Formats: sequence, C-alpha cells, structure tokens
Amino acid sequence: MAVTLTCRALERKALLLSLLLGIGLLLGGPMPGAAQRRRPALPPPPPFKAPPFRAAPTALAAAPIGNGVVVGGHLDAVTAATISLSYAPDWRGRPTQTVTAKVSPAGDFRLALPPLAGPTEARLGYGSEFATLYLTPGNDLRATFDPGRLDQTIAFSGGGANANNYLARSYLLASQDDEARRTPDARAATLSAAELRRTADAYRLRRRAALTGFAAAHPLPAAFLRQQQQALDYEWASSLLSYYSRQSAERRRDGYATLPVDYYAFMRELQLDRRDSSLTQSAFQSVLMTYGFTQLNDPDGNLPTGRNAGDRLYQRATDVLGDGRVRDVTVGQYLLGKVESEHTDIRPLLPDFRAHNHDSTIARDLRQAVRAHLALATGQPAPDFTLPDASGRPVALSSLRGKVVYLDFWATWCAPCLAEMPASLALRQKFAGRDVVFLYVSLDSKAADWQRYLATKQPASPNTVQLHDAGAFEGPAAKAFGVQTIPSYWLIGRDGRIIANHPPLPSSGPAMEAALEQALKP
Repeated sequence: MAVTLTCRALERKALLLSLLLGIGLLLGGPMPGAAQRRRPALPPPPPFKAPPFRAAPTALAAAPIGNGVVVGGHLDAVTAATISLSYAPDWRGRPTQTVTAKVSPAGDFRLALPPLAGPTEARLGYGSEFATLYLTPGNDLRATFDPGRLDQTIAFSGGGANANNYLARSYLLASQDDEARRTPDARAATLSAAELRRTADAYRLRRRAALTGFAAAHPLPAAFLRQQQQALDYEWASSLLSYYSRQSAERRRDGYATLPVDYYAFMRELQLDRRDSSLTQSAFQSVLMTYGFTQLNDPDGNLPTGRNAGDRLYQRATDVLGDGRVRDVTVGQYLLGKVESEHTDIRPLLPDFRAHNHDSTIARDLRQAVRAHLALATGQPAPDFTLPDASGRPVALSSLRGKVVYLDFWATWCAPCLAEMPASLALRQKFAGRDVVFLYVSLDSKAADWQRYLATKQPASPNTVQLHDAGAFEGPAAKAFGVQTIPSYWLIGRDGRIIANHPPLPSSGPAMEAALEQALKP
C-alpha cells in the first residue's frame, strides 16, 4: 500500500510538536502483525489527520467570577478585529467552547472564561496563528506577541505565566529541532528499529532535562509538570509506534525495517489503560490515535475485514488498553478517522462496536459520521459548489458535467500536496485533449499565496481549472465534500456522480491512469 502524507490547516507542524503542545496531528499506516498554522514544517508522517477543530458558538468575553480565568494582553500590531480562546475538550480532545473579544485600535484585548473545575488546555487564536495555553482556575494571565511572528515573540506575565512561557519556549525549540532534522521522527526513515529506539530514548532524555532545568529556574505547578513529563513519554511512544509507517517500501522489502520480536513492549510500560484522567490532555489523545492507526489497521494499512474482524480489532485494543474508557475512545477515534478521512465504509464493524462500546456520545458521533459518509459514497451525486477562479469568475462544479473531473483539494503550505504536483502536471499532459478536467481547489486562507503559486509553479492548460476557497476547511467546497485533510482527491464521472472518494494519487502513475481510462469509457 502506498503511504500518503496529509496536512490540515492550523495543524501543519510535525507530529512531535503536536504531541508537545497537544494539537493532534496524527498518523497512520501499515504495521506488521500486531497536520498549528505557524510555519511550514517537515511533512507529517503518514497518514492520519487530526480530528477537526470545531468551535462551539462563540460568546463575547465577560468578567469572570469565582474560579474564572482572564487572559488579557497587547499586540504589537492589529491585523484582525477579534481574538479568541477555545477550551473545554470533548471526548476526542477537541475544544467545545470559545469566547471572543475585540482587539482595541491600540492592540489591547481581554478574554474572560467562566469558572473552571480544574486546570485545562486552551487555544488562543488570532488570525491564522494560535498558541496552546495551560489555564488554572483563578489565573489572570497577560500575553504579548507580534502578529505574524507569534512563535518567536509570544511572552506571558501574571498568574500562570511560568507554565505558558514553558509551552511557548518548548514549542519554539522543538520546531527548530524538527526543521534541523534533530528529532527522531525526522530521522526515522533512514534508521533501523534499534537505532530509532536509541535516538528516541536520547531525545526524550534531552527534553526531560530541558523541562527540569526550566522548572528549577521558573517554578511550575505540580500538575502541569506531571502533565508535561507524561507528554514527553507520549511523544516518545508515538515516535516508536510510527517507525514502520515511515519506512519506504524498498526498505521494508529489503529487511532494513525489520522489528525485534519485543519491539512494542514499551506500550505496556506506559500503562495507558490506567490513564482515564488524562483523556482531557491532547498529548494523550494524540498517542491513542497514533496507536489506533498504527496497530489496529490490517497489514496493508486498511480497516480489518473478514470473519470476526471486529472481534479481532477489539481483542488487540483490549490487550494493551484494557476494556474501559481509554479503549473506547481509542477505537472510537480510529473508526471515526476511517470514515472522516478515508471515507471507509465501517458498517461491517458496527455490530462489534455496539457490543463493546460503553459511551453513548462516541456512538452518536459515529452514527452521524456514517450517515455523512453515505452521502459521499461511490455512485452518489457529487455535491455542487461555486468558487472563483484566478480571474475572479465564479465556476460551479456542476458546470463541468459531461466531463470526467479529477478533483484535488490542496494548499500552498501543504508539503504533501506540493509533492504531488509534478505527477499531477504529467497526468494533465497525458490526458490533454480528452474529456478530463483537472479541478484544483486551493484551501489557502490568503488568495495572494494561491495566486503567487499559480503564477510561478502552475502552468495553465485547457484541461485545468484553478479555484480558491477562502474559507479553507470551513469553506463551502471543503465542507460539502467533508474534507478534513489535504491533499484530498475525488474522481467524478461525466454524469456528476462520485466514482471514487479516495482514488489513486497522481504519483501512483499507472493506477491513476487506469482509473481515468475506466471513467472515460462510455
């Protein structure tokens, strides 16, 4: 099975950074037997997308009472009218509540949360940038940063400042490590399993030393210190779990990626089945999803099928995670991801899910996802949308009826998307003059980035249509097709019906050519 890399808006950092700061860009891929929008980072490992962030209806900031929290501060420049703070994670660790506040012309703001039951992670968002915060009841926190350079400039003072300055510093240092290819994830593709283990062990020790050193100079809350120590363990575990999925087919074939018999013993050492209280921490959610998409897939990286597939899946999860809430969340994440990101039909496994799952909220969300998937299944009418092309002229998907459409959702910041572009161009050239339209929908938040890329990297051709959805993942096109990771490809027939909701990649060469030839047949 070809390994596919994916990106998500606001989640473009590498997996390491997701685990450190808890923004869940996750991975998957075949295992044997057993995507913050800050700056472009190394491509995340294959494939799984993080659960999408969906804020609850926003409420204007108001004065806190009791154990409420205030986050105020100053921006060096005003580039957006409002600033937001999202919190209260659901069972998948996604924020469910958001408060917003206006930014004054001078750059001042004040966000207030209602009383909190205990410490929580939150997300401060301004424009297209955001930072993860750690909030404790009663905090009166002040943040300052330069919009456009949030990573490099954000600093905190007031109640809770030490924890949040650690998060900011930790993210920045880890980002620099990742870009310099000093992280285990960045190096894994060329290492043996034993070498990766030594590298991951050493990196975890270095990160622990940095945390200890910071805490010695700037005292940290005991609960926060424990959480960050655990986050480093989860980061380490994810690096080990994802090792095999990072190996090329050639390395696997030639035996360079062979795993020791006891390779996965570290999972039992973590005792994840005893960590129910950590389910509100996004770093813990991240390692659970990493486990699901590296251990619950079949050897080809797909949903298990065949006789007793559901029982086998649950037995494997129970062996490591127990039979409680941690297992239910992990399997729920896994099945939802299969539906939402890969458009997989999970209905054959639903009887086993109903027999083993104890959480009605997970069951409800899964039912809703399955219903949405069925509307985008093969043979269903492709949902219509209208977007502007590079000249500003509106173009509707339905206007292309009568031709085969190869639809590509992408963005200029998405490294895996750009990696497919040379093969996509070759495909366009090969099918020039035939009834195939290559329809590209950019999810860049800034039209200027899209226009610049088109002008320098995307030659126009008669069989190409370039459109821009400024709403990105919340825009009409992405929402209509349920797009939550990119690149996302769709093959639509002459009659406007979906032929494939997960067709071969452009780089698959003969496989994609064969799919187009089949679609062109009368």
